[in-house]
Amino acid sequence: MANTFLIIDDDINIRKMLKHLIIKNNLGKVLEELDSGEHATEEIIFYNPDIVLIDFLLPIKDGIEIITSTRSLGYKGKFIMISQVEDEHMIAKAYENGIVFFIDKPINMIEALNVIKGVCHNIDLEKSVNLIKNAVFNIEKSQNVTSSPSIYDQIINILTDIGILGESGSKDLVNVIEKVISFKKNNFSSSYQLQDIYRQIAYEENCTKNTHINARTIEQRIRRTILKALENIAALGNDDDYNSKFIEYSTRLFDLKQVKQEIKHINNPREDRGKINIKKFIEGIISKLNF
Repeated sequence: MANTFLIIDDDINIRKMLKHLIIKNNLGKVLEELDSGEHATEEIIFYNPDIVLIDFLLPIKDGIEIITSTRSLGYKGKFIMISQVEDEHMIAKAYENGIVFFIDKPINMIEALNVIKGVCHNIDLEKSVNLIKNAVFNIEKSQNVTSSPSIYDQIINILTDIGILGESGSKDLVNVIEKVISFKKNNFSSSYQLQDIYRQIAYEENCTKNTHINARTIEQRIRRTILKALENIAALGNDDDYNSKFIEYSTRLFDLKQVKQEIKHINNPREDRGKINIKKFIEGIISKLNF
């Protein structure tokens, strides 16, 4: 079944651009378009779309208010935020309220397409897993079916692709991704907290290796590894912005604006480095997996 969309932006040209992008690439059906936040909560609840493309700054009620109110009313769909806001506090607030994917303004069509495709793929996987997790997986296990690479092998291939398999935090990263997938299989309508997963990994490592690490250590190792991935992808784009890996991963795993900042840093070390968001990175990898 095709995914459904609701677009909320006060700029009619952006609404038309996003609708055209969705229809042209057969990503789904646009149920409604809104030009302000006034009745957005009610409309989202009424239409119950799979994906809401929502502007950060809207007349009457802003994007964060809308997300908070719709979540409180039980809406479980995905939000993709459209933003030209650069204030780090406001962006952090958006992440805290459940935004994982951003599309920066002015809109880059390749970035927007990759982000929307990634979210659609993630939704399709979640729906499939929810329907077949108690049937197909048991059947495949009993029949020892090996029709496609395991999730672990797919993750390893991606980490190899972006040049971080040998990093010290790569094992932690694989562990986190596998635990997030396991959580999604068993909690279709719930959201996970990375800190809970970090604590679980730290506990397991302390028990098996007789160490005394904490969740913060796990997070730091993963953050350093993802920063290395950002550096590698930025280096590819710096050499050739048509590089296939750069096009694939610069928007799937990172905010394109931060990749561009990392490229500036590569060319001039006095420039600030690009920033990463661990949850976006993990969701980006999961959106590329087949399971």
